Amino acid sequence: MSLMSLKHVDLNLLITFDALWHERNVTRAARRLNVSQPTVSNALSRLRLAFGDQLFLRAPRGIEPTERCSEIIKDVREALRHIEQALDSGPAFDAKQCRREFHIGCADYFDLFVLPDLLAYMAEHAPMIDLRLRSVDIEEGMDLLDAGELDFMMHMEFPAAKRFGVRPVLHERHVFATRAGHPLVREAPDIATFASLSHVNFSQRGDSESPVDEVLARLGYRRRVAITTQHMTTVAHLVKTTDLVASVPSRMAARMVEEGGFAVYPIPFQIEKAPVAVYWNRRFELDGAMRWMRDAIIEFCEVLEPVTLPFDTPAATKMATASQPSPFGFVDRA
Repeated sequence: MSLMSLKHVDLNLLITFDALWHERNVTRAARRLNVSQPTVSNALSRLRLAFGDQLFLRAPRGIEPTERCSEIIKDVREALRHIEQALDSGPAFDAKQCRREFHIGCADYFDLFVLPDLLAYMAEHAPMIDLRLRSVDIEEGMDLLDAGELDFMMHMEFPAAKRFGVRPVLHERHVFATRAGHPLVREAPDIATFASLSHVNFSQRGDSESPVDEVLARLGYRRRVAITTQHMTTVAHLVKTTDLVASVPSRMAARMVEEGGFAVYPIPFQIEKAPVAVYWNRRFELDGAMRWMRDAIIEFCEVLEPVTLPFDTPAATKMATASQPSPFGFVDRA
């Protein structure tokens, strides 16, 4: 861009450029900026004049960046970052006045254990921010983060791509769970018994194998995975209503104990705790609302307290099996 071309550019144009890159849709960019769609369209025309390129072309699902646009976006964002740092002493982002919709890729672990407290906090501090949740595997989640169709993802795998920010927020130990009165499990099982049972497996990716299977293979065992699901509540429901067993995160095991009708035991071998992390696309880190939402998600994950299970105390190796109102909404097996 020549010095003469700079007269066509102001800071708002660069902010609009960044919003269009993020949203890949003129209407959503306008909503993001809290301006009208014609205002964004006019800004795009001025950007095209200043950069001597179309920058964004029509596509079936909105707009797509040109090659030139993809080349210069890094410099535009870097310029905005420097300006933001220079103005950092200005007024802070006001979450109470923000109208925004965030899309989060996550398992129902997030729904069960993070979302309730997060929503209570948002009701007071960000009452006009809405959340849209969807289940994704790691590859789909990365694609959707790239496309701007997801703002954040929670997952138990770590993508290596440097374009993603990642923050490990907690580590979950594995626990063995069965229904109360399971005909083949009366006490904490040994490895042979564990491997001989039919399992239901939780996997965000949908794979039948997990770190549990990797450890079993090293020990010379193989288990049967009868069902794989992307939903932890489905795991709990099937364990309670069938003879399937499962390896579940300790927090889910504690919820099972609270409900009643389950038996939980330690896994009969050493296995690393399962990591859970929050991911986002670094190219959107300038956005004050994105930073606020990311920090809130991270905080409400990190403040989760470790859980204590019946077998963690010497005096308690079994839990009461009397039926209680179900936190999952399940019906006890007859």
